[in-house]
Amino acid sequence: MTENKDVCKACGGKCCQRMACHFSPEDFEEITFDSLRTEIEKGHISIDWWYGDIDTVLDELDDTYFLRIRNKGAPIIDPSWGGQCSLWNDKTGCTLPFEKRPKGARALVPRFPENCIDGYSKVDGIKDWRKHYSILKDLKQHFAQKENQHG
Repeated sequence: MTENKDVCKACGGKCCQRMACHFSPEDFEEITFDSLRTEIEKGHISIDWWYGDIDTVLDELDDTYFLRIRNKGAPIIDPSWGGQCSLWNDKTGCTLPFEKRPKGARALVPRFPENCIDGYSKVDGIKDWRKHYSILKDLKQHFAQKENQHG
């Protein structure tokens, strides 16, 4: 995975303006309720989920949770489809150094004027997060309770 700033600059961040990138569990040093809660509370991560069947392994779940960069103006719990990445800047592109970006961003193969190639799809990420379903479900409930107390 390498960054191609020239192609990204020519594109103008179309991908980043359509949806924030998703994380892989390998983007985090530790996968626990407390460690992920701390990361989410920093303000740049949303809990998202996929409705519907991805494959038979996931059929038994109501929702399949994953983490992604938060869209601009979006809440922590955000199952929206589309929105501008909160870390995207129209002058400099992504505000994170390449190596600190989510795997969904690092694996993106930029092409312009053609569409970029998604080297780590959202479905790939959702399948990787499956083994952490209970932690993500607990985090969603935790942040929903906090929103209800303050909202």
